[in-house]
Amino acid sequence: VREDGDTLNPESITVLDPACGSGHILVVAYDVLKAIYLERGYRVRDIPRLILEKNLYGLDIDDRAAQMAGFALLMKARADDRRLFTAADDAGNLQPPKLNVLSLQESKGLNVDELATHLAPFKVQRATIAALVDTFEHAKTFGSLIQIPYALKMHLAVLPEVLALVKQSGDMYATAAADDLLPLVQQARVLAMQFDAVVANPPYMGSKFYCPALKKFVNSTYIDAKADLYGAFTIRNIQFAKPLGSVAMITIPSWMFLSSFEALRNTIFRDAPISSLVHNGRGV
Repeated sequence: VREDGDTLNPESITVLDPACGSGHILVVAYDVLKAIYLERGYRVRDIPRLILEKNLYGLDIDDRAAQMAGFALLMKARADDRRLFTAADDAGNLQPPKLNVLSLQESKGLNVDELATHLAPFKVQRATIAALVDTFEHAKTFGSLIQIPYALKMHLAVLPEVLALVKQSGDMYATAAADDLLPLVQQARVLAMQFDAVVANPPYMGSKFYCPALKKFVNSTYIDAKADLYGAFTIRNIQFAKPLGSVAMITIPSWMFLSSFEALRNTIFRDAPISSLVHNGRGV
């Protein structure tokens, strides 16, 4: 319920799985959101596209897994709306749904100076390009733990429109540069968002198994949760959630007892008080 007492518009609800795998959580979230839309009186055939384009977000480092998650959601939506793949705009152009399920892409191999040269005529700043390339150098290793620098966030709102204009310009080199940057911009926009609900079965990895780049990153960015990757995801998911949002996670229970997770426990109690917890123990 909003501060003015009105019921929340279901189209404004955002749900993220930051390590979505093949989409098991997202598929269930689809059903929950569908029930909310139906309760609010929406037409059944209008609901699938709204859920795919406005409500559900998924991120992963595995290309195939993200493809499977997107496919699973499309099949759920197609079952509710047979026109999903054939809907057209007033001009007769097909309008396939735009999914917000992304496989994070790395920037390795991109040359900042070269990109900046080709995009300079379109007022794309070199500093913005450098920030994108630097942020996603290890995207396949750091995944959703990546945080978007404030200076870069300021440019994300307009960059897609600018790059779209670049692609319409007819400049072959500028178009290629825009194609290189667009996936980075898209994933940066999702990583910079905050969500009403963050739901995850996060990756697990003890610190002794971190590669050097991951160890340096986690130790500097998630010092209170450096003992295990799922601990770092716990903090990241709290950051992903809006101030009055919710975080739901499946984890192993070590964070509740071991001294190496004491700082994480303090962070949880301070920043995200627990409203519901089920401790099943091992072997379930």
